[in-house]
Amino acid sequence: MSEPNENEEDPSEPSDFQQSMAQVQRRAKQAADLAGLKEEIEEQDAHSAGEVSFMASPLVQVTLPHSDPGDVDIWDRQNGDILLYIRGGVKQSENGGGEPLGLPYGAYPRLILSWVCTQVTKHGRRRLDLGESLQSYMRDLGVTPSGGDQGTTRRFRDQMRRLFAAQIGFIWTREGHEKRQAALVAEEMDLWWDPKNPSQTTLWDSSVKLSKPFVEAIKKAPVPADRRVLREIKDSALAIDLYFWTTYRASYIEDSLTLSWQQVHDQMGANYSRVSGFAREARKHLEEISLIWSDLKYETPRGRLRLYPSRPSVVDK
Repeated sequence: MSEPNENEEDPSEPSDFQQSMAQVQRRAKQAADLAGLKEEIEEQDAHSAGEVSFMASPLVQVTLPHSDPGDVDIWDRQNGDILLYIRGGVKQSENGGGEPLGLPYGAYPRLILSWVCTQVTKHGRRRLDLGESLQSYMRDLGVTPSGGDQGTTRRFRDQMRRLFAAQIGFIWTREGHEKRQAALVAEEMDLWWDPKNPSQTTLWDSSVKLSKPFVEAIKKAPVPADRRVLREIKDSALAIDLYFWTTYRASYIEDSLTLSWQQVHDQMGANYSRVSGFAREARKHLEEISLIWSDLKYETPRGRLRLYPSRPSVVDK
């Protein structure tokens, strides 16, 4: 019997050519999907389609963590004269007593915050009904439920608990002046969902009662966006941040705005070991966003992002 040749390719494994072709096909499908969404948005704007979503403007200027900050008491991020900080909540440990719940991070808290800000902006209520099942709530936000330890259902519920238990604060400082604002996201949360059976309905709806200071912060100049775009980019915290930030800044700048990638990185909750890696990902997401939102005008000269006055993704009415 001949010995196996280690240099021979395993026929069960896809070849480099097959992998390259699969990647080309994925990109072609994505481009077609983005072109279709662009056409849909141009035919019917977000207001007419009932697809307007909002985000509190301070959370657009400085954003939540992209990845797990780990075991820290306070996480902060600076943008010019505004400092965002977050304190995590407490959960009941398996042995009794309290222990840190952890800080919210990633795409899910951003999607939940956008839903919360939209409900407050449109209806003005502090108590929000989350529905009778976790699965239906996730689908409403564009997230497909899946089970298991690594599934979306468990991770979504964990991030929701972290967000509603957190305290978010802002400090504005200028020469001779300091202003502070801090609030619990929610002063009351009532969850009846079973993460092991997310489609199960319950006798009582789950709900959250937002704190009054948090609601007041939301009501001050919320940033509008198109929920159809958010559903397309829902898997990336960076893409969501860039989308809200560009439509917010492009709506009021009178001339071009140029920032280094380091400046963009520092205000967006990212924690890349190399800014070049962040810039590469940001350019990719900006290209995707601009394929849908064709009015976005920007350039990426070496080491920088230059944003020009543009028609917002959603024109506020």
